[in-house]
Amino acid sequence: MKIRAKRAITPSRILEDKIITIENGVIQSVSSSGLKADFTYPIIAPGYIDSHTHGAIGIDAMSATVEDFEKLSMFYAKHGVTTFLVTTVSDKFEKLSSVAETVRKSMRTKLPGSKIGGLYVEGPYLNPSKKGAHKEELLKNPDLEELSRFVEKFREITKIFAIAPELKNAAVAIKFLRKNGIIPTIAHTDATYEQTVQAIEIGATRATHVFNAMKSFSHREPGVVGAALTEKNVYCEVICDLVHLHPATVKLIINAKGPNKTVLVTDSMAATGLEDGEYSLGELKVVVKGKIARLKGENNLAGSTLTLDQAVRNVVFNLGYTEKEAIIMATLTPARASKLNAGIIKEGKTADLVALDEELNVVATFVSGERVYSA
Repeated sequence: MKIRAKRAITPSRILEDKIITIENGVIQSVSSSGLKADFTYPIIAPGYIDSHTHGAIGIDAMSATVEDFEKLSMFYAKHGVTTFLVTTVSDKFEKLSSVAETVRKSMRTKLPGSKIGGLYVEGPYLNPSKKGAHKEELLKNPDLEELSRFVEKFREITKIFAIAPELKNAAVAIKFLRKNGIIPTIAHTDATYEQTVQAIEIGATRATHVFNAMKSFSHREPGVVGAALTEKNVYCEVICDLVHLHPATVKLIINAKGPNKTVLVTDSMAATGLEDGEYSLGELKVVVKGKIARLKGENNLAGSTLTLDQAVRNVVFNLGYTEKEAIIMATLTPARASKLNAGIIKEGKTADLVALDEELNVVATFVSGERVYSA
């Protein structure tokens, strides 16, 4: 298969008028145009990677079946996503293990659209004072015995595990996760600057939806946000729906971290892609009004209804960053921040690609060289 791109955003470079040759799902070459192409598109980029999503189209990851993940894979592909991480909410480990087992089965199945890259465990080792849309009675201090059992069983699919670093036993848990090749992410936390820096030094190299469900920044106690924005090793997740964060706050994060350490995520929940109404996020009820999701009877935001292609457009057309910068934050950076071998157009790499028009709307999505979506 040969795909002609008027512009190929690799994403580290922009190449003009190129032919991408694909064989057996792998990119064989990126060469000058001149050959006849099977498809021609204005822009080709690596497939988007949504590394933090709880669901969409009425499907909640906590109760999803293999068939549900097949439907989700098609929805994500429609929005340019070629890989996603299934993200949990806080629950008992029996329930989390059940979700992980379904994710593992789904990863062994050839999904019709985007691929599952693994599991992102968000909770229950979170601070109740920053619970956000997590059930308070399920939150607890890290328990190394139960964590060890979970990791022993699901190490190969678990990519990211969220922890509030100020909790008792958090440091031991962070070191244990890192030793087992799982990325500890700082989340739902009231940690001080010093506590956060200590967590980063022992291996917590990611921060979950920065500013949201975190200790507020102060000029004398910069807290977790101050540490995440200034420590070079930390990848910062950003929900760029322009609801979770003011546009100036998103700019603050991107300008501080740069595109190579800023990870665009959706934190999407079951209502994504559907009308306003009442939905579930784990065991909690969520009301969506004007596409904004909040816990029923409360003011807490409960995930988003954002899609990653819209996040990219927001970064370019609302915030003024370049296409290249936005696409880096949706492809190569989330790949590196999640230990995924993806997010780049290069010889020998899997042909996970998104085709875009000049307004950055998705016109086609290719997963392992197969066109799984076409507008």
